[in-house]
Amino acid sequence: MIQISYVSVATHPLSAEELLALLQQCLTNNTARGVTGILLYGNGTFLQTLEGEEQTLDTLVDVIREDPRHTKIQFLSRRPIESRHYDGWTMGFKRVSDRELKDIPGLKDLGEQDFNVDFLTQNGSVVETLMDHYRSPHWDPLIRELDAKDKVIEHLQKALTQARGRVEIAGLVLESVKDASKTGTLSESHLRLCESALESLRT
Repeated sequence: MIQISYVSVATHPLSAEELLALLQQCLTNNTARGVTGILLYGNGTFLQTLEGEEQTLDTLVDVIREDPRHTKIQFLSRRPIESRHYDGWTMGFKRVSDRELKDIPGLKDLGEQDFNVDFLTQNGSVVETLMDHYRSPHWDPLIRELDAKDKVIEHLQKALTQARGRVEIAGLVLESVKDASKTGTLSESHLRLCESALESLRT
């Protein structure tokens, strides 16, 4: 099993609806391929870590290179791993911002403007700190309060981490509907997105 990390530049600022489409594609494809990982997006920049079987990821990398939604792809690392770092995360997701970054221990001087290909490719320790922070169930203050060793609490921590991701996606759905209503392009596809997000929050 291997883990691959890369950074790239979005060809244009992605709307909430476009981010949702990307995440839905990742969730579907990664589930089928047995791939786990996390995607961070901010300042028009993607930072992604993927893990799975070597042949599977090599094939996925070829697909990633051809994706028209991003460019200037720089692979940061490729390493063997004995166990998954993002076990159960078919695709974790977080949009980064100044507000989010200032709360990460060790990165208090990092701003959203620093979340770019040039800076991240030259600062591997920053990338490691970011990924360590967001893969831990303890990055969320609510989850941190529940830190305990027994299995019941461990299960609750995982459930809360997954719920956090579903809330993030639901926020994208709401933004997408808001944007579409402003431009008069609200359609049945938005209704389906709302229904999907609502069902996700109920599970």
